[in-house]
Amino acid sequence: MTLANAITVLRIMTVPLLVVFLFAETEVAKYWAAALFLIAGVSDFLDGHLARSRDEVSVFGKLADPLADKLIVLTTVFALVKRSLVNSWLAIVLLVKEVVLILGGAWLFCIKRRVISASMPGKVAAVVLYAGIFLTILELPLGQVLIAIGIGISLMAGAYYLFQALTGGTEKIG
Repeated sequence: MTLANAITVLRIMTVPLLVVFLFAETEVAKYWAAALFLIAGVSDFLDGHLARSRDEVSVFGKLADPLADKLIVLTTVFALVKRSLVNSWLAIVLLVKEVVLILGGAWLFCIKRRVISASMPGKVAAVVLYAGIFLTILELPLGQVLIAIGIGISLMAGAYYLFQALTGGTEKIG
């Protein structure tokens, strides 16, 4: 277990606590949820950086890191929908896009033994989504607008990943 993989596992383990804070609906809980979400976002970039800089990139990390990110983002967005802080259509569009990416990625991995590395549009989408979600947790202006923009960029990144998969722009595993 590398340090980067341990951070990824810890990110996944924060999801239940994040949900508890999101549904507590108190001022203190709101700030704890925002802090935990911010830590999850920063650690998303930290684990990838550590894996690359320490030459510890692993198959587990390539698969678990994006799944952890999707789990954190989708869980938080749907909790915010439940609290009427995000429009449900935004969450549904994001969910459908992520399910398509997960199924496509699983097919590519299982059949072709290949993965698609994160792209710049995907990274930009993540930053914008995290910023929007963070602001929305704190019930600050522009949060939902940034979430919508992040989802738009995420859809473009998804189209790029599809192009990569169809044209062979993937990385061989094993």
